[in-house]
Amino acid sequence: MLVALHGGQVPSSYAELEALPGVGHKTASVIMSHCFGMPAFPVDTHIHRLAERWGLSSGKSVEQTEADLKAVFREELWNKLHLQLIWFGRQHCSARAHNPQACPVCVWAAPNRAKE
Repeated sequence: MLVALHGGQVPSSYAELEALPGVGHKTASVIMSHCFGMPAFPVDTHIHRLAERWGLSSGKSVEQTEADLKAVFREELWNKLHLQLIWFGRQHCSARAHNPQACPVCVWAAPNRAKE
């Protein structure tokens, strides 16, 4: 399909990327950010969870989390910050066996949860 529709080139727009089978908004955001250098804040389950834990988003949906994070952080930080958040979450603020008191951000950003 990539060859037939786009001459073997990766499309450089969200609409064209998301029209490809298996490509959703997050994948399109990663491609736009890392392949084309366009400002994007891809939100996966790690970032969605962290933003909710840290009070940066209501956590109602990935789309809402993306909008909330884009409103909080400067655009020039988005591309790098999304990777930094994923790495930090995997190292310090995991989904399973989460220890809020051991996470340097949860202790500060979510003090009520750190006491649980």
